[in-house]
Amino acid sequence: MKELDFLPQWYRDEKRRQVRVRSQYIALVAVFLAMVTFNVTEIHRTSQAAAKAASLENQRVGAEAVVHEFNVLTKELNELKTRANLVAQMDSRVDMPALLAELSHSIGDSVVLRKLEILAEPFRGEEEKGQNQGSAVRLAGRAAGPEKDLPLGRVKFRIVLAGVAAHPADVPDLVCKLEASPYFQRVQPSFYGSTRAQAGPRPVPAPQDGAALARTQGVPSVTEFEIVSYLANYKDPDE
Repeated sequence: MKELDFLPQWYRDEKRRQVRVRSQYIALVAVFLAMVTFNVTEIHRTSQAAAKAASLENQRVGAEAVVHEFNVLTKELNELKTRANLVAQMDSRVDMPALLAELSHSIGDSVVLRKLEILAEPFRGEEEKGQNQGSAVRLAGRAAGPEKDLPLGRVKFRIVLAGVAAHPADVPDLVCKLEASPYFQRVQPSFYGSTRAQAGPRPVPAPQDGAALARTQGVPSVTEFEIVSYLANYKDPDE
């Protein structure tokens, strides 16, 4: 028995076309959903990357600020170190009140000082080094010279005492006291001799018979002296 199909051909073709169109719609919807999902994912990743880039930029700006501040502090620290080294070199390391008290204790009532000098002198090796490297401080507006340059670094202090004594024996006694003191070393009298006591800034030397002439005229005879010593706060490396 033969089956008879009463459906026309155009109906079958339309059904097939509808199935194909439905399949295409489904594929297009799937592709669209995939594209939307991909776009959302990429936008999220882009947002995260932008946020991370902004965070890194903030960190870079902060790091640059820290580096700049570090450079400024390093420069200030180097300047402070330079000043500290200069101050340390200029520090005399002399206890002036104790030194004056020791001098007052050593000098008796019969001795009157008219000059007290404390001069800084470099050691022989330091002096040659200072001449080669220029390690002296020069006062502004003044010409260079040994008397106008202030030595820095390792120095020794020469003390010059000049004055008059009532008796000639007072000068050797003062030298002995200075030699016995722990504050002084290498004590040497530069000169001393008899003079007449007169009003004025400096005693005038008397002639050979000045003592007899002073007694005759009622003017007392004194002994003028100058003593050179060194502060005993160092040990000479050349010795």
